[in-house]
Amino acid sequence: MIHTNPAPLALGRVPRMLAMAPDGQHLYVSCEGGTFCVVDPFARKVVATFACTAVHHVEATPDGKRLYALDFNEGRASVIDTTTNTVIRTISTPGGARALGVTPDSRRVYVALRDAPGVAVIDTGSDTVIRTIPVGGHPFYLAVAQTGNRAYVADAAGDTVSVIDTTTDTVIGTPIPVAKTPMTLTVSPDGRRVFVPGTNGNAVSVIDTESRTVIRTIPVGGVPSHAAVTPDGRHALVASLQSETVSVIDTGSLTVSRTIGVAGAPLRLAVSRDGQWAFGSAFKGQSLLVVPTRSLTTDAGTRPESVAVSPDGRRAYVTAAGADAVTVVDTRDIEIPTGAAPNAAAVTPDGLHAYIADSGAAKVSVLDLRAEAVLASVTVAGAQSLAMSRDGRAVYAVGAGVLSAIDTATRKVTGTLPVREASQGVAVSPDGSRVYVTNADTDTVSVISTRPLATVGQPIPVGDRPLGVIVTPDGRHVYVANTNAHTVSVLDTVSLQAVATVPVGSFPEALTVSPDERRVYVTNTDPGANSVSVIDTNTQTVTGDPIPVRHRPRGVVVSPEGTRLYVTAADSGTVCVVDLATRSVVARIPVGRTPTGIALTADGLRLIVANSGSGHVSLIETRARSVPVGSAPSGVALSPDGKRVYVANSGSGTVSVIDTATGTVTGQPVVVGGQPRMAALTPDGKRLYVTDPANGAVHVLGTAGPSVSGPPIAVGGTPLGLGVSPDGSRVYVADSGTAAVLVIDTVTNTLTGSPIGAGVAPFGLAVSPDGTRVYVADAGADEVLVIDTAARKVTHTVALPGAPHGLAVTRDGRRLLVTVPAEKCLVAVDTVTLTAVGAPFPVGSAPHGVALTEDGRHACVANAGSNTLAFVEV
Repeated sequence: MIHTNPAPLALGRVPRMLAMAPDGQHLYVSCEGGTFCVVDPFARKVVATFACTAVHHVEATPDGKRLYALDFNEGRASVIDTTTNTVIRTISTPGGARALGVTPDSRRVYVALRDAPGVAVIDTGSDTVIRTIPVGGHPFYLAVAQTGNRAYVADAAGDTVSVIDTTTDTVIGTPIPVAKTPMTLTVSPDGRRVFVPGTNGNAVSVIDTESRTVIRTIPVGGVPSHAAVTPDGRHALVASLQSETVSVIDTGSLTVSRTIGVAGAPLRLAVSRDGQWAFGSAFKGQSLLVVPTRSLTTDAGTRPESVAVSPDGRRAYVTAAGADAVTVVDTRDIEIPTGAAPNAAAVTPDGLHAYIADSGAAKVSVLDLRAEAVLASVTVAGAQSLAMSRDGRAVYAVGAGVLSAIDTATRKVTGTLPVREASQGVAVSPDGSRVYVTNADTDTVSVISTRPLATVGQPIPVGDRPLGVIVTPDGRHVYVANTNAHTVSVLDTVSLQAVATVPVGSFPEALTVSPDERRVYVTNTDPGANSVSVIDTNTQTVTGDPIPVRHRPRGVVVSPEGTRLYVTAADSGTVCVVDLATRSVVARIPVGRTPTGIALTADGLRLIVANSGSGHVSLIETRARSVPVGSAPSGVALSPDGKRVYVANSGSGTVSVIDTATGTVTGQPVVVGGQPRMAALTPDGKRLYVTDPANGAVHVLGTAGPSVSGPPIAVGGTPLGLGVSPDGSRVYVADSGTAAVLVIDTVTNTLTGSPIGAGVAPFGLAVSPDGTRVYVADAGADEVLVIDTAARKVTHTVALPGAPHGLAVTRDGRRLLVTVPAEKCLVAVDTVTLTAVGAPFPVGSAPHGVALTEDGRHACVANAGSNTLAFVEV
């Protein structure tokens, strides 16, 4: 999915190094030009600036009283008083000081000396260098363990890390070989691991500090520049300059759990004290990047209220009350291995299948986009590029000097035709009668009839080394990207002659045409260009400045509305999303290595990206799918097998049923009347209970039909939230009108026992997995009530920072998740101690519903105020 990050914080100057104050209240940013910015990380604003030329490395002392900062050019360290934000002393540092680290007791500062080569030791009492430790090589970076007994020194030229015993100030053991060009490193809070980004190795080496050996090398984004570990030690974050991403490494499994595209090239990272935010210095901009480390946010329709998660955790179903629909969100992007070097993609008009050119295996893979798997493989002579006929009946593959025609019904080659060995691009006319093939060695385009495959006339001369080719939707013109000529040729399909030559950027490669045919977009792959040129098809001239995208743009497609471009950036492993109104990149989606070919389903909902460097295809949801239901959908429940979604439509008094296989409503809505609000299924999935606050009732539906099962259960008051016991024998209903929890016997479908007093305004409700407790969100008292189901009374309360709304319990019953709308957060509660655990998770505006994945590791939160869904690692 395309997720959204908070907007970068504008600094007005180029940031370099970062240091978070130990108490987390301030972030210090050194900037080019000799200025420091002091940022409030909570308010996300600059609260102070001060002058200091030592901007090349900065660290805060653990007591927070001082900053030590290096000036490479002048060979000195500045000592900054954080109370007054003034430089109080400078210290001469010998031998090309590059980086520094402060001991946990704040008594010593260790400085890496690239030219000495060694490490200088500064006594912070006198602020003088008291000794220099020889380490050899070219020390480039240094970090001190929080345990205080070790310092680790990266040798960028020798690709090693040396270890210093800080109790004796001597080097111990031999240098540890790591990934190529280690220019930074960081130590885990417990001192057991050192994470070393290899800037030219595109990987992170993980050192076990006990054995002093590398135990894992983890591939990350292009040109990793810095790593930081969250305070709890659960994650290591790696900034990558070239790919403009942040990789999140799970320190338990030592694998990348997700990759976050950011709005700039992050040089350095700093992590908030609660570990939920990272801040990055945007090396190529004048801003501070703000990156959520434990959550993703995506659009979820208008006024999302409730959410349910599929059993496999791959989809979330969100009621969008303001859109009369259910939004279906893919919670993670899909990767499908296809073979060697997949480099082109084409999709059928119905969006059900994609064809992938596996250039390294001389085959075309057929993907079932609904099953998200390879359906078949078609052997061809070569597969360099692909083109799909408009009716979807045929796919044409070019490669190894052969044009192959594939019947999409039988998935078999129905014809072949010899072409040039260097034939590269292929395009099909709208009526499917002709195929156009670019010949890079003869600087021509061949015209081929399809019934049968046969060359038509002589090849058409174009520019030097033609590669990409497209046909306009009206079939009147063909556009050809002449890579070495830096031009685009325009061919008339009637006269079969070039009628215009349009100069574009350097080394154009791929093209796409806007839906209205008024624009042609061309990727310019030269490192000096890294852009997309826009051709006006009326004047056959470039309009406006090229759109900068960076990192060798290769493939390009345009959205059906013509408002967005999707461009593969081969060198960064990302897809750039370009807003055509502003002509700027608004998002970067991490995919595989060396993405080249790209295709978009006709509805514009899904991207298919061929990653030639990693041998797989990425499937990316460009926006959530919307399934129309009744008016003002509120509650949602998912069947145990994940095949049906039940939706309570409060505005139309109905319940809709969605088939999750087809993503469509099945049958007619079930009329229940009133104002159906929330819904819950019995564990066997046979009955659905729906609260109706308008009639003070609970409706019962049999899911076999589905149909209403018997008369409504009169409960009185204002029933809202509800939950079913694990054995299915009881339904608990939060009645906000009478401030009570009511209990329904599911055998007789009648109320049983007396109402249970439940605070001031009970709303959301959740039942523990063992059935011994019911948790109730009391919006009137800013707390969660804990009801003992055997004693039928409130036994405990849990204080919250604001009025609670939605509740969810993990399958093991150990955690309760609570949304707090006014505070825009999600609170985790330990159900043993009945206290909040850690800092609240920031989500979106007015979070309402919450649901957990099956493994309990992630929560999906519907943010009614910001129209988003947050996917939170809990």
